[in-house]
This record gives sequence, C-alpha cells and structure tokens, in this order.
Amino acid sequence: MSENTIGRRQALRGAGIAAGGVAVAGLATATPAEAASGNSVLGSWLCVRQDNGSKDRIRTILSFAAGNVLVIHDISPAGPPFTGSWSVKGKSFRATVWSGFPGEQGPESVGPTVRVQLWGSVSHGKLTASYRFTVFAPNSTTQVIESGSGKVSGRRLPA
Repeated sequence: MSENTIGRRQALRGAGIAAGGVAVAGLATATPAEAASGNSVLGSWLCVRQDNGSKDRIRTILSFAAGNVLVIHDISPAGPPFTGSWSVKGKSFRATVWSGFPGEQGPESVGPTVRVQLWGSVSHGKLTASYRFTVFAPNSTTQVIESGSGKVSGRRLPA
C-alpha cells in the first residue's frame, strides 16, 4: 500500500458501512401510518451489504436520529463509523455519509477519506438500497483513488 492509497478491501468495507446507514436514516420522518405498516426507519437496522464484484457479505448496523443525522457501523468484520445526513421524498430516500482512515505514518497522520452515497426505500419492515462509494486521496475531495458500488438490505433491529 502506498502513502496515498488505501487497501481495496478496507475501502470497500468502509464504503459499505456508510451505505447501509444512509438507507435507514432516509425514512426517519415517516408518518404514524407508515410506521404502523413497517415503512418507518426510526431506530436501528441489522443489515448485510455486498459490494458489486465481491463475494464478501458484511454485517452492518444502520442507525439514524432526528435532524437527519445518520450513523453506520460495520460489525462483522468491524470497520470505522460513518456519519452523514439524509433526505426523504415519498417512500424513497437519499443519503451521504463520510469516514476517514489513518495515514501510512500511523493513527495521527492524514489518510484517505471515503464518501458513500445511498438511495433506496423501506417497505413492510425491510430496508433495501444501492450505494456508490468514492475513496479520496489524503487532504483531497477531488482526487479519486478508488470507487465502487453495491447493495444493502436488512431488517429492523429489535430492542
């Protein structure tokens, strides 16, 4: 791995984390009727995501809060948290989340960042979405060093 790149596997895992979380947050403003029918995304979701072209299936938790805040965290295998925002239109949602990685010189050095853009819906207690991720070089939001896409789906995480 060079100074300005991130391992493909690490980048893909990180990106997928974000994607899943975004999907959940998108429908947090659901009406009471939507909540009763299973169309609300308030709370947390246990999901599986898979990057296109990969056999790896990653378990992730998608959690969202009021104010259009989204937190996503891969749990198996574990990955860094992603945070961002979401919006909803009808039964569809869109979201963007970000995370960063340490640089080659250790945890205090600047490393690549990852943006995940997600779009999907929740229906009858099931979340489904597609995502696109982009890995940027350290200190840049324009120099792309990796990109990809995938799918995420899951069910509400019971308390």
